[in-house]
Amino acid sequence: MLLPGGSSAQRPVPATIHLIYMGGNDCPPCVAWRRTELPKLQQTEVFKTVTFVYAEKLIRSTVPPRLFLPEAAKPFKDKLDHASGGVIGSPQVAVLVDGEVVDYYLTSRSAADVEKMLLALRGQRAYPFQRCLRRADRQRCAEPA
Repeated sequence: MLLPGGSSAQRPVPATIHLIYMGGNDCPPCVAWRRTELPKLQQTEVFKTVTFVYAEKLIRSTVPPRLFLPEAAKPFKDKLDHASGGVIGSPQVAVLVDGEVVDYYLTSRSAADVEKMLLALRGQRAYPFQRCLRRADRQRCAEPA
């Protein structure tokens, strides 16, 4: 896996990557992303190697309660709560590698940018963004990677 700055970690390529996208129809950027960027992302080869989970949530809510999370996201509920820092707003996106949060962001990224992120996690390039493991609020990261 290539880390920010291009350094290479001495560990195997991750077995599983989950991309958990949380947002709803009350969020115009979420609707636009699902309409325009998600189909582009779905056409990439690297996207076919990850588990994508869409969890519906309202803008004025935090990570949805376990009861309302899709089955594929339920095992990560506690980790999502921790990484979100209790922040409200949409979209919220968690990137997990082998069950651990490696990035948590609160914006819509282009399909090309998400593809670059996923390729980095598959060891093919440097991660294109500063990663955040836990949010302080919408603008600040409490725990940078």
